[in-house]
Amino acid sequence: MKTNKQTEENITSWFRLDTSAKIYPAIESPEEPTTFRLSMTLQEDIDAETLQHALNIIKPRFPYFNVYLRTGIFWHYLEHNPNPPIVWGETPFPCERLYPVYNNGFLYNIRIYKKRIAAEFLHVLTDGSGGFEFLKTLVCQYLILKGKLNDFPEGIMRGDEKPLPEEYEDAFLNVMKLEKEHLKTIPKQRTLFTKDSVFKMRGPVLPLGHLQITRGTIPFSDLKSIAKTYDATVTELLSALYIEALIHVQHDQVKNKVRHKPVGLTIPVNMRNFYPIRAMRNFSLFVVPRTDPKKVNSFEDIILSQKNYMKGHITRDNLLMMVKDNCTLGESTLIRSVPVFIKNLVIRYISNTQGHSQFSGVITNLGAARLPAEMEQHVDDANIVLGPSIHSLTACAVIGFKDSIHINFGRINKEPLIEKHLFRRLVEMGAHVSIKTN
Repeated sequence: MKTNKQTEENITSWFRLDTSAKIYPAIESPEEPTTFRLSMTLQEDIDAETLQHALNIIKPRFPYFNVYLRTGIFWHYLEHNPNPPIVWGETPFPCERLYPVYNNGFLYNIRIYKKRIAAEFLHVLTDGSGGFEFLKTLVCQYLILKGKLNDFPEGIMRGDEKPLPEEYEDAFLNVMKLEKEHLKTIPKQRTLFTKDSVFKMRGPVLPLGHLQITRGTIPFSDLKSIAKTYDATVTELLSALYIEALIHVQHDQVKNKVRHKPVGLTIPVNMRNFYPIRAMRNFSLFVVPRTDPKKVNSFEDIILSQKNYMKGHITRDNLLMMVKDNCTLGESTLIRSVPVFIKNLVIRYISNTQGHSQFSGVITNLGAARLPAEMEQHVDDANIVLGPSIHSLTACAVIGFKDSIHINFGRINKEPLIEKHLFRRLVEMGAHVSIKTN
């Protein structure tokens, strides 16, 4: 019988980067660390030695995360990392740039602070949904070692299971196979970029590596009730408020209204909600709704614009065309034959001139963080934070846990321009908002 370690090594000699991950080695930098953080807060202070033991136990269960990032002639790729992962103490700021050379080569790290366990990932590995599944298994294994649980409850990936191929395959290529016939019926359309730029916030920024977090906690019932009055989802409501805040900032920073530009947000779409693929690597697409402030007379105009955009763009055909565009680009024989250093230059150029110019801010909603009842009773909190970006200055990450929704703003600009407006507006709308910062 194969040991867990042997199974890990056999599965993971090396991986190609998934379709979404291919851009990240080219754009990652001190100003754009491409990191995000997921965390859970337990009811007792974390025992670092026990957590290290738990991490060592579950490591073979996630071979696609236990890798080095390597540079080949034509592509970056992931190679099996046999080193032990490390549990670290907290740093002054979350989502600092991750340097694998100081982290036994790993592209994720685990940090503890009092009762909190945090997992930080480079986006080249996974997205929020994949990372959260890993964190759930880690926390569950820790609780088992501490005698709080007897075994892994249903709904948690067991630490002693063998990984399924679906977990580490490129989910986007799997969608192409599943939808091969339907793709032939979709009219070709351009979905990657447009040439129109949007408003970008200006102003003094924090020192490099600093990230200011403002977290607003709201009863789920309050937010749901407000969204219902506009016949909108929570994501549509919050993105409309975010856009409203950006419009106000543009009015303050650009006095000549003739020069006002559209305001756009980038919003991840979790493709697991559309396809039953058990993907643990990146499986998200991005939509970029934008609003022209010259056509806005009220908040209702903004939220209607958001609703119409979501309804028109988060459809099977539109998402499939985005998948096809991305996969076709990545699998192109011509592009695959270009040396990686040239690819990196081209990707950085396109990202800076067309990619980042598309959006003024970022908002992601991980949805409700659901845990089995026997595990949830030992967890007081769950959270998500997006890393900083010089291109948007402010990013918003949303997660629901138990009866509350946490709205986390991470910013590198010195003034809390967006979060101040958004939380004040929610209070005006009747929400009970509790604020914490780092």
